Amino acid sequence: MTGTHGRVELGLQHHGAGRLGEAEALYREALAEDSQNIDALHFLGVIALQRGDPAQAVVLISRALSRNSANPPACNNLGLALAAQGKRREAVSAWLDALALQPEFPDALRNLRENLSAGNGLQRDPAGEAHFNQGNAHKDQGRLEEAIASYQNAVAVAPDFAAAHVNLGSALAQQGRHAQAVACFRKALVLEPGQAEAWFNLGFSSYRLGDLASAQAALDRYLQAQPDDRAALMVLGEIHFLANRLDEATGCVERVLAGDPHAAGAHGLLANIFRNQARHRDALRHYELAILHDRNPVLAFQNLLFFMMCGADFSAADIHAKHREFARRFEQPLLSAPPAFRNVPEPGRRLRLGYVSPEFRSNVVGQYMQPILENHDRAQFEIHGYFTGSRHDSVTERIASLVDHWHDVAALSDEELAALVRSHQIDILVDLCGHGPGGRILALARRPAPVQVNYLDYSATTGMSSTDYRLTTEYCDPSGASEQYYSEKLYRLKDTYWTYNPSLRLPVSEPPMKSNGCATFGSFNLYYRITTQVLDLWARVLQAIPRSRLLIVGVPPGSTQAALLERLERAGIARERIFIPGVVPYQQYNELLGAVDIALAPFPYNGASTVMDCLWNGLPVVAKAGAETFTTRLGCSVLAAMGLSEWIAADEDEYIRIAAGLASDAPRLSELRRTLRQKLERSPMRDFPGFTRELESAYRNMWKSWCA
Repeated sequence: MTGTHGRVELGLQHHGAGRLGEAEALYREALAEDSQNIDALHFLGVIALQRGDPAQAVVLISRALSRNSANPPACNNLGLALAAQGKRREAVSAWLDALALQPEFPDALRNLRENLSAGNGLQRDPAGEAHFNQGNAHKDQGRLEEAIASYQNAVAVAPDFAAAHVNLGSALAQQGRHAQAVACFRKALVLEPGQAEAWFNLGFSSYRLGDLASAQAALDRYLQAQPDDRAALMVLGEIHFLANRLDEATGCVERVLAGDPHAAGAHGLLANIFRNQARHRDALRHYELAILHDRNPVLAFQNLLFFMMCGADFSAADIHAKHREFARRFEQPLLSAPPAFRNVPEPGRRLRLGYVSPEFRSNVVGQYMQPILENHDRAQFEIHGYFTGSRHDSVTERIASLVDHWHDVAALSDEELAALVRSHQIDILVDLCGHGPGGRILALARRPAPVQVNYLDYSATTGMSSTDYRLTTEYCDPSGASEQYYSEKLYRLKDTYWTYNPSLRLPVSEPPMKSNGCATFGSFNLYYRITTQVLDLWARVLQAIPRSRLLIVGVPPGSTQAALLERLERAGIARERIFIPGVVPYQQYNELLGAVDIALAPFPYNGASTVMDCLWNGLPVVAKAGAETFTTRLGCSVLAAMGLSEWIAADEDEYIRIAAGLASDAPRLSELRRTLRQKLERSPMRDFPGFTRELESAYRNMWKSWCA
């Protein structure tokens, strides 16, 4: 073996065989190549400890941990070295660090228990109690930084002080530092497994970090002791909801409402559950109850606005009116005299452009925005990214690298976010979320930028006078017919509203009809977009085409799938003709596209991303022509932009005729399988430089209007 890694690996082999001299030589060779090699430092420390030099072991292992503290074995060995020096408090801290990282680490557990066993425990330092009490006083007065410092002092002198670890974690969680808080709660639970408060706090902070499995395990443990705790039931319900276990989520919410029928949060969550089960009337009732019982129902109201875009029972006028009501209730109190902007009103100068989103990560927003950011003209635009989300991934890192200035602002209030944007003298602020989950639309109500634009991930008006423009296209919002439904000025892009930048490029397969002899239809949209009218039409499609089958992705398991199958069975469609893979990850979603011959778009919300995913994988898409709203036209706009308007039906009967015509033409399906991806490649959605120039032209024209 060669290289640093090879030398360390070979050293470990010698080390395991007891050949310490040979192991040490190899570790030192690795350090000669890389003076900060974590493994070489750690294992040299272990050798020092084995040779009876715990002081040197502490130095070496501490150096390794300074490079990467998330190393349970190194923490455990540091504890052994400290204990060998008689530094039992420091040793206990090291073992607790190991167990915070790996709760069931057997060596660290054994070492800790041996050092804290009856008759062998640490003598409590009175200073620990004093620091703890001081921390409580600071926390009661809202001085979190001082409280954290006091609690840290308490656990430094009394590492076995479980309550101090709990309170330190709680203070850190209040600051949004949930990863550090989780470590504190885990330490407390190692010391006192019966600490109910620590189990609850561990569950909540794990949930905020997106670690749903750990959060559920902790809250299940907590609810064993406190079965009626409504706060814990609500968080557990959210966890089940996010994991698409909607029946379990419903059970949690119903227990909350049994104790408090006016619990606004419970009504809001139940409404979201019913929405995802496509129980639209039930969802509407509980959205209204959530708004009724919430003292400040901003989020509940926004959930209702989002829901209205998906249902079949709301007209464009209804949707516009409800958005304007939101503005009257929540934007109007924030509006004041127009601010005096310091932005220089020069039409042709380089502009500071800000994008705001909670979704700069691996999802459609991240996929749409990445090619735009890659192609922005930096000579004309200085780009700021304001990330309001809490879930980071590799796409987040990529997007952060593509902007000139990256701002992680999830912890800021709307007022603080607006002040930050104003301090950066942003010329054009583009909100990519609207009233969607995680959006910060009320930060825009505070007018942080001269020009404010709504784009991309919201499919209706914001209703707000503080948003100046909404980007759209002529197809999605026809001139003369759409303006009345928007509070913003519509700016129509020339060819398309979207880029298309899939993160997966699977080979295009042959149509499954070729091997199984019958047509397989498929739906890949979010299930809450599939209304009862859509299901009834799809049943007619299956009735019209003998032996045809339907695959529906994204239907939550349990009662939701059962209700779907029962409805189709009542319509005369045998269960063996329906396939429901459930809610699947992105890779499997793309693989299932290959198991379908023809995609069926729902209505009124037909979805652009899903249409493009289907076309990318060679599937023709049957859609129903849109009406007045953007949501009814966006998927159809993709087909129109690609010259595929022949698949857009004027009514339900034509929808069936188009589906039947495709299903009866196997050669045509094979040809489409071979050619649709190439057709999409040549479309405006894949012309990233051209689309970005069009977008930049829109921004420049908006800016010129403000300067005038």
